[in-house]
Amino acid sequence: MKEQKNIKNDKKVNLRIWMSIKIIPSLFLFAYYWMCVNRKFQPIYTIIQYALIGCILVFLLIIKNKRDVFDEFAKETLYVTDSICLKISYSIMGLILIPASFITPNGTIMGYLIAGGIVVLTIARAIIFCLVDKRGM
Repeated sequence: MKEQKNIKNDKKVNLRIWMSIKIIPSLFLFAYYWMCVNRKFQPIYTIIQYALIGCILVFLLIIKNKRDVFDEFAKETLYVTDSICLKISYSIMGLILIPASFITPNGTIMGYLIAGGIVVLTIARAIIFCLVDKRGM
């Protein structure tokens, strides 16, 4: 019984693929927002929205269950990646905030900019993690 448990714990996870999978919930969130604000409402959108919420929850549960497979080097790489992404998020939100303070965009446009910023940030996080992991910083 202990041998089977050790086999499961020794299973290797490709961290680059794991970080890339984290992009999928942000894309689902963007699609969900698009369906919520779309002016040409279709009844099928309600079913698709519930399916997207379910997929987001499933992906987040999978990601949560796989987070304990990091070694110390991967944790350091993730800390470096997160600190770089924090600076990028300040830039993205600043770029969204500055035009909003001078002109008055409607809420839909601001929602698209924020949801798009989340997608850009998750893609940038995956790319930066791959670069930092490859270079061994």
